[in-house]
Amino acid sequence: MEVVQEDPFVNQVFSQENGIKGGKQELWLDGARVILRNLSLDNLSTLEYENTHSCFGIHFLLEGNYRFSSKEDNTKLGINSGYYNLVQWPNVLGTQKHKGLVCVSVEVFFTKMYLQDLLGTEYHSDFESFLDVFGNYPKCLWGTGQPIPSRLRIMLLKILNCPYIGSSRTNYIESQMRCLVIDALLGRENDTGDKGESKLSILDYEAIEKVDSYIIRNLKEKLTIKELSEIAGFNTTKLKSCFKKMHQTTIFKYITRLRMEKAKKLILTDNLSIAQASYEVGYSNPQHFTVAFKKTMGYLPSALLGLQQ
Repeated sequence: MEVVQEDPFVNQVFSQENGIKGGKQELWLDGARVILRNLSLDNLSTLEYENTHSCFGIHFLLEGNYRFSSKEDNTKLGINSGYYNLVQWPNVLGTQKHKGLVCVSVEVFFTKMYLQDLLGTEYHSDFESFLDVFGNYPKCLWGTGQPIPSRLRIMLLKILNCPYIGSSRTNYIESQMRCLVIDALLGRENDTGDKGESKLSILDYEAIEKVDSYIIRNLKEKLTIKELSEIAGFNTTKLKSCFKKMHQTTIFKYITRLRMEKAKKLILTDNLSIAQASYEVGYSNPQHFTVAFKKTMGYLPSALLGLQQ
């Protein structure tokens, strides 16, 4: 494992050793810490974990399943793929397990004072008693967690795929993270879902979430409506309809936006050429990529070359 300190970021890059490949990033802020994971696993990863300072954590699992087991009293908690939960973390020693071929997550740890400052008068809400009464073992606010709606998924993807560097990156992620926590804790009280989401059944919602995850993992591949329909278990007409209700855009535009955001990150942070970046997001012809990038982002990809790290 390679560890790179880039204050206030700590980047950990894993090789294939111990069945883990990918990266983990930590961002330390005043009163809060953000952990970003994007890992490939040999189905199961088990790590010792010790929390030395009592705090709260809000955990978003885009891919993979998470389990924690306390060593002292055998307390267990878990978060499933596509869900999030608010957790009390006392001083505790235990074992973390990440299950699945891919683990993609955003975790935000914070103090009670940080949350009070963030939420202001809105702090006094349905979860006030959960925050004010701290136990001796880890505890989740919601028993089975809350499904991640598309409005939060978009924020999470912006955080994970942040294209900026240096202080711009820190400030961008911090601002997105603050909006994420506010919306995750307060938005659900006033709105049970995004516009259009309430029109989807739970099964339809979960099917589109499955398609979302597949798209994110396979941006380099040729993606067809027929293929995505089979993954959702829908016919093509129903897939297009449900997808637009959930994301307020077409499947093609959604995929193109994700590809352009990823390409932007590859050019800026990984110093790839435009041709290399276009190939990594599924374009064999760089000219076609340039046209799509300009149409989606509003400027040519060549404008990014002078901003590379």
